[in-house]
Amino acid sequence: MPTFSVITINYNNLRGLRRTFASVQQQTARSEIQWIVVDGNSSDGSAAFLREHASDIDVLCIEKDAGIYDAMNKGLALAEAPYVWFMNSGDIIYQDDVAEKLCAMTASNPDVLFGDTMFIDERGMELGLISKLKPQRFPEKLDKWSFRFGMNLCHQSFIAKKSICPAYDLQYRQAADVDWIIRILEKNPVNVRYDGVIAGFETGGSSAQHEKKAWKERFNVLSKHYGFLPNCINHCWIVLRRLMFNLKNQ
Repeated sequence: MPTFSVITINYNNLRGLRRTFASVQQQTARSEIQWIVVDGNSSDGSAAFLREHASDIDVLCIEKDAGIYDAMNKGLALAEAPYVWFMNSGDIIYQDDVAEKLCAMTASNPDVLFGDTMFIDERGMELGLISKLKPQRFPEKLDKWSFRFGMNLCHQSFIAKKSICPAYDLQYRQAADVDWIIRILEKNPVNVRYDGVIAGFETGGSSAQHEKKAWKERFNVLSKHYGFLPNCINHCWIVLRRLMFNLKNQ
Protein backbone atom coordinates (compact mmCIF):
# COMPACT_ATOMS: atom_id res chain seq x y z
CA MET A 1 0.00 0.00 0.00
CA PRO A 2 1.46 3.41 -0.94
CA THR A 3 1.74 6.02 1.81
CA PHE A 4 0.18 8.94 -0.10
CA SER A 5 -2.78 9.34 -2.40
CA VAL A 6 -1.71 12.32 -4.51
CA ILE A 7 -4.84 13.75 -6.10
CA THR A 8 -4.55 15.95 -9.18
CA ILE A 9 -7.56 17.90 -10.48
CA ASN A 10 -7.36 19.17 -14.05
CA TYR A 11 -9.55 21.03 -16.51
CA ASN A 12 -8.12 22.48 -19.72
CA ASN A 13 -4.64 23.09 -18.29
CA LEU A 14 -2.44 20.81 -20.41
CA ARG A 15 0.72 22.88 -19.90
CA GLY A 16 0.34 22.78 -16.12
CA LEU A 17 -0.67 19.12 -16.20
CA ARG A 18 2.58 18.19 -17.97
CA ARG A 19 4.53 19.94 -15.20
CA THR A 20 2.62 18.14 -12.45
CA PHE A 21 3.01 14.82 -14.27
CA ALA A 22 6.79 15.22 -14.41
CA SER A 23 7.06 16.16 -10.73
CA VAL A 24 5.14 13.05 -9.65
CA GLN A 25 6.97 10.67 -11.96
CA GLN A 26 10.39 11.97 -10.89
CA GLN A 27 9.83 11.25 -7.20
CA THR A 28 12.47 8.94 -5.76
CA ALA A 29 9.66 7.38 -3.72
CA ARG A 30 7.21 7.09 -6.62
CA SER A 31 6.15 3.67 -5.31
CA GLU A 32 4.84 5.39 -2.16
CA ILE A 33 2.36 7.39 -4.24
CA GLN A 34 -1.04 6.37 -5.51
CA TRP A 35 -1.50 9.02 -8.18
CA ILE A 36 -5.13 9.86 -8.87
CA VAL A 37 -6.00 12.22 -11.72
CA VAL A 38 -9.52 13.59 -12.06
CA ASP A 39 -10.08 15.47 -15.32
CA GLY A 40 -13.32 17.33 -15.99
CA ASN A 41 -13.53 16.11 -19.59
CA SER A 42 -11.02 18.67 -20.90
CA SER A 43 -11.10 19.80 -24.52
CA ASP A 44 -7.54 21.18 -24.79
CA GLY A 45 -5.68 17.91 -25.29
CA SER A 46 -5.41 17.08 -21.59
CA ALA A 47 -7.67 14.04 -21.86
CA ALA A 48 -5.65 12.65 -24.78
CA PHE A 49 -2.40 13.24 -22.86
CA LEU A 50 -3.76 11.43 -19.81
CA ARG A 51 -4.97 8.45 -21.85
CA GLU A 52 -1.59 8.29 -23.58
CA HIS A 53 0.14 8.12 -20.19
CA ALA A 54 -2.50 6.03 -18.42
CA SER A 55 0.10 3.38 -17.49
CA ASP A 56 1.88 6.01 -15.35
CA ILE A 57 -1.32 7.00 -13.53
CA ASP A 58 -2.68 4.74 -10.81
CA VAL A 59 -6.29 5.92 -11.03
CA LEU A 60 -7.64 7.97 -13.93
CA CYS A 61 -11.11 9.52 -14.01
CA ILE A 62 -12.15 11.58 -17.03
CA GLU A 63 -15.71 12.83 -16.81
CA LYS A 64 -17.69 16.03 -16.46
CA ASP A 65 -17.92 17.41 -12.93
CA ALA A 66 -19.70 20.21 -11.08
CA GLY A 67 -16.56 22.24 -10.39
CA ILE A 68 -13.17 21.92 -8.74
CA TYR A 69 -14.40 20.87 -5.29
CA ASP A 70 -16.77 18.28 -6.74
CA ALA A 71 -13.73 16.89 -8.59
CA MET A 72 -11.73 16.92 -5.36
CA ASN A 73 -14.47 14.94 -3.63
CA LYS A 74 -14.28 12.38 -6.44
CA GLY A 75 -10.53 12.13 -5.92
CA LEU A 76 -10.99 11.79 -2.17
CA ALA A 77 -13.46 8.93 -2.68
CA LEU A 78 -10.90 7.12 -4.89
CA ALA A 79 -8.02 7.54 -2.43
CA GLU A 80 -6.79 4.30 -0.85
CA ALA A 81 -3.54 5.35 0.85
CA PRO A 82 -3.41 6.42 4.52
CA TYR A 83 -2.55 10.04 3.64
CA VAL A 84 -4.24 12.41 1.17
CA TRP A 85 -2.23 15.05 -0.71
CA PHE A 86 -3.82 17.43 -3.24
CA MET A 87 -1.54 18.53 -6.08
CA ASN A 88 -3.59 20.16 -8.83
CA SER A 89 -2.51 20.60 -12.43
CA GLY A 90 0.21 23.24 -12.63
CA ASP A 91 1.38 22.53 -9.07
CA ILE A 92 4.50 20.49 -8.40
CA ILE A 93 6.06 18.40 -5.69
CA TYR A 94 8.93 20.78 -5.11
CA GLN A 95 11.94 18.44 -5.18
CA ASP A 96 12.40 14.85 -6.32
CA ASP A 97 12.99 13.51 -2.80
CA VAL A 98 10.13 15.30 -1.00
CA ALA A 99 7.80 12.28 -1.00
CA GLU A 100 10.65 10.11 0.29
CA LYS A 101 11.38 12.49 3.17
CA LEU A 102 7.70 12.88 4.03
CA CYS A 103 7.27 9.12 3.98
CA ALA A 104 10.03 8.79 6.60
CA MET A 105 8.17 11.34 8.76
CA THR A 106 5.03 9.19 8.80
CA ALA A 107 6.87 6.63 10.92
CA SER A 108 5.75 8.59 14.01
CA ASN A 109 2.14 8.32 12.76
CA PRO A 110 1.17 12.01 12.67
CA ASP A 111 -2.30 12.98 11.53
CA VAL A 112 -1.09 15.93 9.46
CA LEU A 113 2.14 16.91 7.71
CA PHE A 114 2.66 20.48 6.50
CA GLY A 115 5.40 22.70 5.15
CA ASP A 116 6.37 25.72 3.08
CA THR A 117 5.26 26.48 -0.47
CA MET A 118 6.96 28.13 -3.42
CA PHE A 119 4.69 30.29 -5.56
CA ILE A 120 5.28 29.73 -9.29
CA ASP A 121 3.80 31.35 -12.38
CA GLU A 122 2.18 29.57 -15.33
CA ARG A 123 5.62 29.06 -16.90
CA GLY A 124 6.94 27.40 -13.75
CA MET A 125 9.13 30.38 -12.76
CA GLU A 126 9.58 30.85 -9.01
CA LEU A 127 7.96 33.93 -7.43
CA GLY A 128 8.88 33.42 -3.76
CA LEU A 129 8.05 31.41 -0.66
CA ILE A 130 4.75 31.83 1.15
CA SER A 131 6.72 32.08 4.41
CA LYS A 132 8.47 35.19 3.03
CA LEU A 133 5.64 36.80 1.07
CA LYS A 134 3.01 36.66 3.83
CA PRO A 135 3.24 39.11 6.74
CA GLN A 136 2.26 36.53 9.36
CA ARG A 137 4.86 34.21 10.80
CA PHE A 138 4.94 30.73 9.31
CA PRO A 139 3.60 28.29 11.96
CA GLU A 140 5.65 25.74 13.84
CA LYS A 141 2.48 23.85 14.77
CA LEU A 142 -1.11 24.01 13.58
CA ASP A 143 -4.33 24.17 15.54
CA LYS A 144 -7.87 25.30 14.87
CA TRP A 145 -6.89 28.93 15.59
CA SER A 146 -3.94 29.04 13.21
CA PHE A 147 -5.75 30.90 10.45
CA ARG A 148 -7.89 33.39 12.36
CA PHE A 149 -5.57 36.17 11.10
CA GLY A 150 -5.45 34.84 7.53
CA MET A 151 -4.16 31.81 5.65
CA ASN A 152 -0.40 31.36 5.75
CA LEU A 153 -0.37 27.82 4.41
CA CYS A 154 -1.14 26.40 0.98
CA HIS A 155 -3.52 23.52 0.43
CA GLN A 156 -0.84 21.72 -1.64
CA SER A 157 1.52 21.66 1.35
CA PHE A 158 -1.05 20.24 3.78
CA ILE A 159 -1.21 16.43 3.91
CA ALA A 160 -3.74 14.69 6.15
CA LYS A 161 -4.78 11.18 7.04
CA LYS A 162 -7.72 10.17 4.91
CA SER A 163 -9.50 8.93 8.04
CA ILE A 164 -9.91 12.52 9.30
CA CYS A 165 -10.68 14.17 5.94
CA PRO A 166 -14.25 15.39 5.43
CA ALA A 167 -15.80 15.97 2.03
CA TYR A 168 -15.44 19.47 0.60
CA ASP A 169 -18.47 21.67 1.23
CA LEU A 170 -19.86 22.42 -2.23
CA GLN A 171 -21.71 25.53 -1.06
CA TYR A 172 -18.32 27.26 -1.44
CA ARG A 173 -16.99 27.79 -4.96
CA GLN A 174 -13.69 29.50 -4.09
CA ALA A 175 -12.84 28.79 -0.45
CA ALA A 176 -13.94 25.22 0.29
CA ASP A 177 -10.26 24.28 0.72
CA VAL A 178 -9.89 26.82 3.55
CA ASP A 179 -12.99 25.43 5.22
CA TRP A 180 -11.71 21.86 4.69
CA ILE A 181 -8.35 22.52 6.36
CA ILE A 182 -9.91 24.27 9.37
CA ARG A 183 -12.46 21.48 9.81
CA ILE A 184 -9.58 19.00 9.96
CA LEU A 185 -7.69 21.14 12.48
CA GLU A 186 -10.79 21.39 14.67
CA LYS A 187 -10.27 17.67 15.32
CA ASN A 188 -7.00 18.54 17.12
CA PRO A 189 -4.81 16.35 14.91
CA VAL A 190 -1.21 15.55 15.79
CA ASN A 191 0.73 17.55 13.22
CA VAL A 192 4.38 17.77 12.20
CA ARG A 193 6.07 20.46 10.20
CA TYR A 194 8.34 19.48 7.32
CA ASP A 195 11.44 21.64 7.47
CA GLY A 196 11.47 22.62 3.83
CA VAL A 197 9.33 23.31 0.78
CA ILE A 198 6.71 20.68 -0.01
CA ALA A 199 5.03 22.10 -3.08
CA GLY A 200 5.18 24.64 -5.83
CA PHE A 201 1.79 26.34 -6.21
CA GLU A 202 0.80 27.79 -9.57
CA THR A 203 -0.76 31.22 -9.06
CA GLY A 204 -3.60 32.58 -11.14
CA GLY A 205 -6.16 29.84 -10.48
CA SER A 206 -9.88 30.15 -9.86
CA SER A 207 -9.50 32.19 -6.66
CA ALA A 208 -7.25 34.74 -8.40
CA GLN A 209 -9.63 34.94 -11.37
CA HIS A 210 -12.60 35.59 -9.05
CA GLU A 211 -10.74 37.56 -6.40
CA LYS A 212 -13.65 39.51 -4.90
CA LYS A 213 -15.83 36.43 -4.59
CA ALA A 214 -12.90 34.49 -3.10
CA TRP A 215 -12.29 37.19 -0.49
CA LYS A 216 -15.98 37.22 0.45
CA GLU A 217 -16.10 33.43 0.74
CA ARG A 218 -12.93 33.30 2.85
CA PHE A 219 -14.42 35.94 5.15
CA ASN A 220 -17.59 33.86 5.49
CA VAL A 221 -15.58 30.70 6.16
CA LEU A 222 -13.50 32.39 8.86
CA SER A 223 -16.65 33.90 10.41
CA LYS A 224 -18.22 30.45 10.48
CA HIS A 225 -15.28 28.98 12.40
CA TYR A 226 -14.18 31.94 14.55
CA GLY A 227 -17.34 34.04 14.95
CA PHE A 228 -18.50 37.07 12.95
CA LEU A 229 -17.45 39.84 15.37
CA PRO A 230 -14.03 38.34 16.21
CA ASN A 231 -13.47 37.85 12.50
CA CYS A 232 -14.26 41.51 11.80
CA ILE A 233 -11.74 42.56 14.46
CA ASN A 234 -9.19 40.10 13.14
CA HIS A 235 -9.57 41.47 9.62
CA CYS A 236 -8.82 44.98 10.84
CA TRP A 237 -5.51 43.63 12.10
CA ILE A 238 -4.98 41.69 8.84
CA VAL A 239 -5.32 44.89 6.79
CA LEU A 240 -3.13 46.94 9.15
CA ARG A 241 -0.46 44.25 9.26
CA ARG A 242 -0.39 44.00 5.45
CA LEU A 243 0.04 47.76 5.14
CA MET A 244 2.95 47.72 7.59
CA PHE A 245 4.49 44.72 5.83
CA ASN A 246 4.27 46.42 2.43
CA LEU A 247 5.80 49.64 3.77
CA LYS A 248 8.66 47.70 5.37
CA ASN A 249 9.41 45.86 2.13
CA GLN A 250 9.20 48.78 -0.29
